[in-house]
Amino acid sequence: MNYYSYSIVFNEIPSEITLAFTITGCGGHCINCHSPFLHNKDSGSLLTEEIFINLVTKYKNQISCVLFLGGEWEEERLNYFLKLTRKKGIKTALYTRLNYHQVSRKLKYNLTYLKVGEFLEGFGGLESVLTNQRLFRLKPKKIDITKLFWPQAKPK
Repeated sequence: MNYYSYSIVFNEIPSEITLAFTITGCGGHCINCHSPFLHNKDSGSLLTEEIFINLVTKYKNQISCVLFLGGEWEEERLNYFLKLTRKKGIKTALYTRLNYHQVSRKLKYNLTYLKVGEFLEGFGGLESVLTNQRLFRLKPKKIDITKLFWPQAKPK
């Protein structure tokens, strides 16, 4: 499994400081994809166990979650990294274009958060009340938390 980049992000998972890995090899080809360079599975660098553990250890005192932006197409490898993360007491997350029922039970078992749904330009991303995408908190029980991205009505 290759990754294109990693970064510390604050907006992808509400109330979490997240170490996010952008995984290459997406086969989605969404219309107006903002990251077509991620389609090639051979781009980026190999995400080895050593690199992963070093990064998680480096940021362990700063992060509360590890997010994979893609990677479900390499389920065994992704699941391995999710398990390593959970063993360190850190929450896990996956952003996928798949729908909820297409994501395996095995992956869901090792995830704290799961964002599902292909990006459809006319509906917008998670910040749009029209979005087809959903973000679920799976632990301790499944709850749709997509509304946390929506603009709140301003008090009068």
